[in-house]
Amino acid sequence: FVELNAEGYIKFVHDKVREAAYNLTPDRDKKQLHYNLGKTLYSICEGKDVGNTIFLIASQINHGKEFIETDDTLRIPVAKLNMKAGKKALDGCDHKMAYFYFLAAISFLPDDSWESYYDLSLRLNVLMARAANSSCQYDEAELTLQRICKRARCLQDKLPAYFLLVTIFLSQGHPNQAYATCSSILTQLGESVPETVTTETVGDMIPETLRMYSEVYGDDWLGQKMEDTTLSNIIKFYSAMASAAYFCKPSHMVAYFVCKMVQMSLQKGVCQYTPLALMQLTSIVIRIDNAAFVHRIAKNALALSEKFGSSGEKTELCVNYYMGAGHLDSYQSGANQLRKAFSSGLSSGNANAAFYCAGHGTHFSTISAETDLPSLLLQIDYYLRLLEIYKSEMAKKFILCYRETVSTLIDRGQSTGIEAKLSYGDASDPGIGNKLLEVFYFHQVFRNYWLGYSERCHHFVQKFFAISKP
Repeated sequence: FVELNAEGYIKFVHDKVREAAYNLTPDRDKKQLHYNLGKTLYSICEGKDVGNTIFLIASQINHGKEFIETDDTLRIPVAKLNMKAGKKALDGCDHKMAYFYFLAAISFLPDDSWESYYDLSLRLNVLMARAANSSCQYDEAELTLQRICKRARCLQDKLPAYFLLVTIFLSQGHPNQAYATCSSILTQLGESVPETVTTETVGDMIPETLRMYSEVYGDDWLGQKMEDTTLSNIIKFYSAMASAAYFCKPSHMVAYFVCKMVQMSLQKGVCQYTPLALMQLTSIVIRIDNAAFVHRIAKNALALSEKFGSSGEKTELCVNYYMGAGHLDSYQSGANQLRKAFSSGLSSGNANAAFYCAGHGTHFSTISAETDLPSLLLQIDYYLRLLEIYKSEMAKKFILCYRETVSTLIDRGQSTGIEAKLSYGDASDPGIGNKLLEVFYFHQVFRNYWLGYSERCHHFVQKFFAISKP
């Protein structure tokens, strides 16, 4: 059953023999066995970069939870070990594994950890909320975020929690809550957020912003890093507020917030949120007479984003690029890039942006005939199955719209349609917002034109332009 290997160590000749020997160990002793193995590995590897072996060490030592909790000298080192393992799992895009390591780490902290180990408690709770949200543990994510907002000592420490809360509100179809949260945080950061602005004000801001860009953009500005973290956080929350306003406010409010944050960055320097701010600008200002200039801004924003390299923000960049300047590129290429961004967004934990990439990718595939319609329908159904897990209600409404359109194009929906009862409200419904209705009316125009229903097509064209007015 055993043999000597080349190094002179005894080993089992077959895994089943090892398994049988392990099964002979009494259950009461197995935890101690794993714990002792974990402690031994930890003592050998402490302070070293052990790569993926950290998962083995943490998982083995975690079997001894009851022993660790009675030894105050071990609680914090083991909590930090689990935090390190969780961060390693996050880096590898294994959000579910990361969540369990962070959960274990928090369980090892003493009851007064927010007082005695404040920095560690704050970091661990933020990381666990991120991992919980990315692994679809939404209730746990919200509870953790509420705990951070209650226990953190200052606004700066609470900002990551509030921003993730905004992301959750947007993904679950609550743009008004996301908007209100951003407004409250920006006010606390010293910004004056108007309840409304006039179209005339925005009409002046857009050309002024484009003029500033033309004058400022260049090597000197690109080398000017924004040192003030408060300013970069302001831009970050304005960006999220613009995204929320896209669904629940008039379009000129979106333009106001976008112009404001772009002007701020042009005046104060570059930060990691500048590329997204510039891309959001291109998606709202592009017209036939400025298309080449705006396309150049978008390409410059993509190049600038490479300096920062956040895959989650790159997914949002891709969405905004193909909402605006990307329409000047090949639609076949756009469909392919959006599919890649969908996969990247899911991997990085930005599921909400990923599913908007999926929706826009379906749009590009439909128009360009890049994918045959039955295959496209299967792809859409795959997205919808994933959405049963990810619970992104707003994205689900958009993708269901595309599904019905593709089904109509295939066979008028006779054999490929599904019963999907969608509630879009009306133009005055603040919980839904005009943007969802715009998409609904656009698809009605598309379908009725294809079916040859000219009067119904004209009816929805009128409704589309009525609701699209600023």
